[in-house]
Amino acid sequence: MNVNGQSYRTSYEYREILRILQKASTLQENFLWQAHALGKSVVAIHHFEIDFVEREVVLFLDHHRNRIDPELPVYVKLDYRSSVFKVSTYRQGTNSVHFPFPQELKTLELRANPRHTFHPAQEKAISLRPSLGGNKKDGLELHVRVMDISQFGIGLVVSEQNRAFLKNNRILWITQLQEIELEYPVLAEVVYISSEVDPKFTNRKQKDLKVGLKLSGVFPNNIYKKFIS
Repeated sequence: MNVNGQSYRTSYEYREILRILQKASTLQENFLWQAHALGKSVVAIHHFEIDFVEREVVLFLDHHRNRIDPELPVYVKLDYRSSVFKVSTYRQGTNSVHFPFPQELKTLELRANPRHTFHPAQEKAISLRPSLGGNKKDGLELHVRVMDISQFGIGLVVSEQNRAFLKNNRILWITQLQEIELEYPVLAEVVYISSEVDPKFTNRKQKDLKVGLKLSGVFPNNIYKKFIS
């Protein structure tokens, strides 16, 4: 997403969302707004706290002159990286608004090469092979789910059962994006393997790994755009 010449991306990752909230809590220019028939009402946030016991965010407002309409959603704009998120379910206190940790937010993309993060409901996958020789039926091709992608790297969710495959094959060929087979496979290197996976991307019936690939080539632009659409 591009707004006023700036590139935004949507984050669904719990740890990143929490980190952005923590960074913003030390800043001053946070505010919330509601859209209604007469326009938009903006209310400054005096400060806010993150309640880890109740797993919620508490916004303390400068004043209650502009009342919050409980029938309308609230939009929160954070001073840190101009992050924005929507709150549909909340409760009001005395000059305060309480709501659960947001599950997604939009934040400025600071990378020179923007990363595209897929929604958990999207089932995007790539195919990996340790070599380009042999037959696909030989079992040396791995089909794995993609969490995020840029022209220089990919974040994957891989079953724990395939840990040995990744450790024994640190250099891999990406041969397919979704259903599109690449005429010229792209070389990739496994740069990290982590057990900390966003639960929204995991299959609870099995243990998964978060895997990062660094690319040594680029995907054809038309295929890349179709993959992230």
